[in-house]
Amino acid sequence: MTAASNKIGVLTTEQYKNKFRVDNAVAFANPQSYGLERAITTLTQLVAGVQRQKFYTVAESLPTYVPIEMGTGAYSRQLFQYRVAQVGDSFEAGIVQPGNGINKDTNLDIVIDGVSIRNNFWRMKYEASKEILEMARVNAVDFSYIEEQEIARKETVDKGIQKITFMGTDDGLNFGLLNQPEVTINTSLLPVSIQNMTIEQLTNYAKTAISTYFVNTNSTVFPNTWLMPTATYMSLGVPINPEFPIGTVREYLEKAFIAAGAPADFKILHTVYNNTAGTGGRGRHVLYNRNPQTLTMYIPKPYTPYPLYPSGSLDMISDAEMQFTGVWVKRSAELLYLDEAA
Repeated sequence: MTAASNKIGVLTTEQYKNKFRVDNAVAFANPQSYGLERAITTLTQLVAGVQRQKFYTVAESLPTYVPIEMGTGAYSRQLFQYRVAQVGDSFEAGIVQPGNGINKDTNLDIVIDGVSIRNNFWRMKYEASKEILEMARVNAVDFSYIEEQEIARKETVDKGIQKITFMGTDDGLNFGLLNQPEVTINTSLLPVSIQNMTIEQLTNYAKTAISTYFVNTNSTVFPNTWLMPTATYMSLGVPINPEFPIGTVREYLEKAFIAAGAPADFKILHTVYNNTAGTGGRGRHVLYNRNPQTLTMYIPKPYTPYPLYPSGSLDMISDAEMQFTGVWVKRSAELLYLDEAA
């Protein structure tokens, strides 16, 4: 259109306006010609909320399986702890006979060394371009792009720490609860799976397993935790006697372990990581003492997200950092792996 002609193509401006009004009236009188407008208003329902990806999450909080200490040793390459052992004469060697002279006392001394574990430094960032932010802002349903990015990053952290708690890192530099190299592996106590045992076999297993564990610790401690494969755990919820359904196999085993010497707080836990953690990819059971003096996982610096900051003139970036260790087993004799033979 030019100012001189005051025309749009072959039509004057006024003729164009009139035709636009007529065409719109005809279109809205004929629903089949709504096109995109019809698709949005009649075929598509915008639903509030966001559909997010789901991940496996263990049944209990992570500190239920492994004690976790937060905030110790931030920005240290290694976490170090002293270890003390007693050496010298025995107690009975200190018995003296009066009158046999002096300077015959026995001697006691201690040996001091230390153990350490690697501290891992972790970072992750996400970007938010101006175009993406503007697109999210004008969306018909409330949708926070920044919030979804933060939720996704936190989910990555939670699932990553969960996996490391049980299986360590893929590079072999950090070990989890299920693959400690110094823990004894027993392959004889479970010739058949727990769920296929008779009542007599279950009772005998409880006595034998706790006795084997007690010997493994040099007769110093009983286990207060039995971590088993989820596949096994699910099968033990059935009545111990179908004719008299007054207790499950799982409850029976807990009572049998306590009767055999386990403390009153003895607990059976489970994860799917146990399903294939054993020898030959079979199930792995773990008897252990759930005590910070036995094993601990450290989070020297908890997950810390930082505010968005500009990157160039248009975009934004958010950083996050964290520090963590693997599972630090300080007394490996207080863990015992029981691998299923079949």
